[in-house]
Amino acid sequence: MITVISHQNITRHAELYLSQFRLRHQEFIERQNYNVKTLHGMEFDEYDTLASVYLVYSEDGKEALGCSRLTPTDKGCMLADHWPELVVDHSLLGASDIWEGTRFCINRHLPATQRQTICRQISLAYLEFGLTNNISKIIGLMPTLILRSVFERSGISLERLGPSQAIGAHAKIQAAAIPVSAHQLAQARGKTGLSALTRYEECFIDYFEKGRQRAA
Repeated sequence: MITVISHQNITRHAELYLSQFRLRHQEFIERQNYNVKTLHGMEFDEYDTLASVYLVYSEDGKEALGCSRLTPTDKGCMLADHWPELVVDHSLLGASDIWEGTRFCINRHLPATQRQTICRQISLAYLEFGLTNNISKIIGLMPTLILRSVFERSGISLERLGPSQAIGAHAKIQAAAIPVSAHQLAQARGKTGLSALTRYEECFIDYFEKGRQRAA
């Protein structure tokens, strides 16, 4: 199940919210030696703000097995601040309807088939969240191999935003965009076999219905 966590419902999911920071520490600090901030075994950076939304996969609602962070680019954008040379069209880096996906990770200790399923669910959750929130594109920076294996193999079409570049231990890192549309979601569901009745979408409906009631 994927839970959408934001400032609106963080108190309901506090344990899961903190667990995804511990998962990020495991995957980015312990495994990849990222030079970013840590606290009590949790990893965080300057983009963990009130504007960010977290897509967190768990099976018990408490322990994060996979996660990703989404942030509107006009409220903070890692690509704009650190790698603007990898994006040809800089208008993408500061628009309210364009969000940036970062900190995508899966618990490496899980079996390969389970990791693949979680990857696909988070990838489709990008599209569902985008459609619900009138987001036109979700952009991000990943190794080219991951762009193909995680997103394109899940049936999600990508737009490359600029040249690839060697960064850190990765020979080819590239910025890309996911155009958000109902067609994209239908295509990805057809490719992965994940339907509109999967458990994580029920969580989306619950979260956003409450959000609409508050907004009204």
